[in-house]
Amino acid sequence: MSDSVTLTLRAALDEPVGLESVVPDQLATLDEAEIERLPVWAGRYQRVLGDFFDVRGGRSASVRVVGDVRLGLGLGTGMAAPGASVVVDGNAGSHTGAGMIAGTIEIVGNAGSDTGVGMSGGSIHVRGNAGDRVGAGLPGASRGMTGGEIIVDGTVGDDAGARMRRGLLFVSGDAGQMTARSIIAGTVVVAGRVGAEPALGSKRGTLVVGREVDVPTTYRYACRYHPPHVRLALTHVSRRYHIAIDHRLVQGTFDRFCGDAGSVSRGEILKWVHAS
Repeated sequence: MSDSVTLTLRAALDEPVGLESVVPDQLATLDEAEIERLPVWAGRYQRVLGDFFDVRGGRSASVRVVGDVRLGLGLGTGMAAPGASVVVDGNAGSHTGAGMIAGTIEIVGNAGSDTGVGMSGGSIHVRGNAGDRVGAGLPGASRGMTGGEIIVDGTVGDDAGARMRRGLLFVSGDAGQMTARSIIAGTVVVAGRVGAEPALGSKRGTLVVGREVDVPTTYRYACRYHPPHVRLALTHVSRRYHIAIDHRLVQGTFDRFCGDAGSVSRGEILKWVHAS
């Protein structure tokens, strides 16, 4: 047993490679040679992990991936062991942390689309930007993420938090269109701007916006207040993930809009107004 398993990319990937087998739960039971022989799909062909990565260490639930794996798909899919961890020293591909239940994933670079889709626990921290559908649902799924936390230090694309059922999605930068679409519950916080049609079809969740947002006409103005749950959420993010958040946003005043009137719902959009 080693302290960690380190996978170092041999050469830049020139085609998508399925990395669903790179899960701490599984690697914790395998030695170095067995990890090298794990099957992966590269295009239409089945290969082994050792064809793409130098493997060091074994029988550990602490995994480090070194290199640009933006074409690596499904890293950490379904990871469920409490205390398990994945650190990506570079960019990560799509579906990273899909369906994860427990553990932590930290991505030093950018993350692809569908990061954390369908997750129900654990945490994902993206130090750079992330693509579309972060924390949303898998195709055909009625729900997006149902628990856990996704923290993005940069920006995210469209459909972030779509159909989210529970959990926290925090974005330090801007978010694209349809943020928090059809959210069922949970909290989406965007410290920057959000694109068009935010929180359409919201049923009960909360979308917090720190800068510009065009509130849909299906929402009605309710009040201006200091939401304690926003202050608690932002304080938690700042302390746990060591992110500098403007104290004016943490302690600020928000306009509350209730909706979406197009469905029977108790959703809300909280738009930052000024510091107290």
